[in-house]
Amino acid sequence: PLDPIRTAGGAPITGADVRLLLASDSVGVPAVETRVGSRGTGRYTVDRAALAIVPGQRYRLRVRTTDGRIVTGETTVPGAPPAWSYTAVVQSVPVAFTRDRDTLQLSWPAVRDARTYAVRVQTPYGAWALFSDSTRFALTGELRNFLAPGLPRVWFPGFRQLATVVAVDRNFYDYNRSGNDPFGGTGLISSVQGGIGLFGSVVELARRDVSVTLRDRAPIDATWQGATTSGAPVTLDLWLNDPGPRFSALSGRIGLPEQFVVGTLADDGTVRLVTLRGSSSADTAGLFTGRLSGDSLVGSWSTRFDGSGPLRFRRTPR
Repeated sequence: PLDPIRTAGGAPITGADVRLLLASDSVGVPAVETRVGSRGTGRYTVDRAALAIVPGQRYRLRVRTTDGRIVTGETTVPGAPPAWSYTAVVQSVPVAFTRDRDTLQLSWPAVRDARTYAVRVQTPYGAWALFSDSTRFALTGELRNFLAPGLPRVWFPGFRQLATVVAVDRNFYDYNRSGNDPFGGTGLISSVQGGIGLFGSVVELARRDVSVTLRDRAPIDATWQGATTSGAPVTLDLWLNDPGPRFSALSGRIGLPEQFVVGTLADDGTVRLVTLRGSSSADTAGLFTGRLSGDSLVGSWSTRFDGSGPLRFRRTPR
């Protein structure tokens, strides 16, 4: 995340003079380029203490590269409801969500200068998101993520997933509703002058931390109690997330400390689990391979990640 352009195969523009300016300002607040070791990353940030972004305010972007090219842009930040603050949109108590029974109901106030609203759910395989021209949205437990390969489910039992609603400006909406294709060519709606890209703004109106479970139906749906080779207790909560003909998808959590888990159950009883750093499937913390037999789950962690050795879990109904 600190070097996103280079690690995605891009060529970062380093050493640029990047500034954010209020509508009537001619100097602006300089952005600081993130460095990894001695290398610039093309990632520039402005500290909130230097410039607090205010809903309803107009801001400008000015970029001057080392070879003299200039890129500019302008955005009006969507408004906010009365008594709005960054902390007020966060619901302090996680929402309990049983996937095969519940629907997450979201609602929010309409705000000025919002072109539309974006509803987003973070999943292990990338975000699920849609634009909404309404101020109410219902997300069922049966949602599938059409933005991810294989059409995985949006809600993962055992995970705590972040659901957010943001008001977006016209620039953000136009850029994200457009795109490129091999037949029509460049179809991106750019909001900058002197280049191609997006300079836009959003205001977060709702944030829900959703604790997902599923009613127990399969033999593997249980709390599994075990211990490492050193004798430390381990608790593993697993659910059959999505059944398949030869392999079924699993998800859950292990802790404490809490880690989220995704994996597979083969029709011969082989269980493969990946523990994650955070909640992204791209960030692996550990690999477990074992076999399910009755009320026992026996296997071991890959020594590449974890030296705790083999584990034996016993099934405990929830």
